[in-house]
Amino acid sequence: MFRRATRKTLALATAAVTVVGLTSACGGSSGSSGGTVNLTYMIWQTSEEAAYQQSIDVFEKAHPNIHVTIDLVSWAQYWAKLQTSAAGRNMPDVFWDHLEYLPELAKEGIITNIADDVKSSKLDLTQYSPKLLAEWENGSTIYGLPKDWDTIATIYNAKDLTTAGMTPAQLGSLSWNLTDGGSFVAALQKLTVDQNGKHPNQAGFDAGHIKQYGIALEAPNGQQDWWDFGVENGCELQDRAYGAWTVSSAACVQAMQFEQDLMYKWHVEAPGTITNTPNAAALPQILAQNTAAITFDGDWDLDTYQSSLPAGSWGVAALPTGPKGSGTVFNGLTDAIYSGTKHPAEAWQLEEWLGSAASEKIVTDSGTVWAAIPSLDSGFITAWKAKGIDVSAFYQGSQGATIGYPLTTSGTAFTNVVLKDMNQVWLNQMAPQAAANDITSVSNAAVANGD
Repeated sequence: MFRRATRKTLALATAAVTVVGLTSACGGSSGSSGGTVNLTYMIWQTSEEAAYQQSIDVFEKAHPNIHVTIDLVSWAQYWAKLQTSAAGRNMPDVFWDHLEYLPELAKEGIITNIADDVKSSKLDLTQYSPKLLAEWENGSTIYGLPKDWDTIATIYNAKDLTTAGMTPAQLGSLSWNLTDGGSFVAALQKLTVDQNGKHPNQAGFDAGHIKQYGIALEAPNGQQDWWDFGVENGCELQDRAYGAWTVSSAACVQAMQFEQDLMYKWHVEAPGTITNTPNAAALPQILAQNTAAITFDGDWDLDTYQSSLPAGSWGVAALPTGPKGSGTVFNGLTDAIYSGTKHPAEAWQLEEWLGSAASEKIVTDSGTVWAAIPSLDSGFITAWKAKGIDVSAFYQGSQGATIGYPLTTSGTAFTNVVLKDMNQVWLNQMAPQAAANDITSVSNAAVANGD
């Protein structure tokens, strides 16, 4: 299970409640008083609330007849609350939507197809990242204006790099392969040390008593670990959006196997007994405690690293490249409009504002999220440079090969089987090929059954 508040991760899906069976008929959470329309805007990330409140303040000045209340609900409770709200016909008018839940929300008619609003407002959709926009379009439907994006990069403990005689530039230029692990594994061997000061490639290394691992990865997540290895090995999770699962392909299985080998063949990655336990430390704490020297994480966690590690003690580098080159998981959110809102016109005005260059600039220039409008992305880099952190590796990743978040109506079945099987893989209790076969079989059966 995932152990911290986060914006985008597969691993917490088991804590979320399916939205199947919800109805959009009637209702809505908004009301009006004295000519003022009250809208509720539900989000889940504490570190982003201030920036969005600043944006809302500007919106309200331009729309004095509309008042917006931000409802902050942690990710762990977010989707369950959304279900309860829908059942009680008291949904937020506008709320953050995630690609994992998009197909189900759309299927149940809970979110609004904004295509007609976009057309009537003559909104220029070309201002958005084409990759982001494509994720939220399905035929003639559009289920939200892209508001942000994220990728995965390497986060490192600067002191650990120095001790290993390695520079951040060297860390960002590593590569891995399926035979000897490449320069990536060689670097992780330098960063891994047992209680006697031995490294994995030295005689007398004690794999049973490792003091510091080279790397610790979120497991059995996918988004922050083997999916990234996968895209760099030519793995595709699906044959197409809303299509069949292809997790059992050789390219995907090899990526899983590579990560399992990092743990149990090369002994350079913290095993599942450390990262999978319910009370395990979050990745920023793992680096702060020197349990591991580096990790892969999303830019949504930058504030957590900033608050967990002393200034100047950590940094960001590019992911290692793989057999097929560089690559990363690429994901983004939109603001969804509840189809049963009592104030659809005002809700669209809020949606349009939040997806505008003016609003996205406010949020991006604060270093909160990358903008879905590419021309604004330099503001995020500048904001973090002022904090002493070069975050350009995240941007560089977005410009290369990427793997998007899976789009499927069988998301619940996929998530459940992934968490069950991959947990066993990371505990060295199941072979990657067996896990991949089971994941593919169960998930495709759910697609065929319409689950």
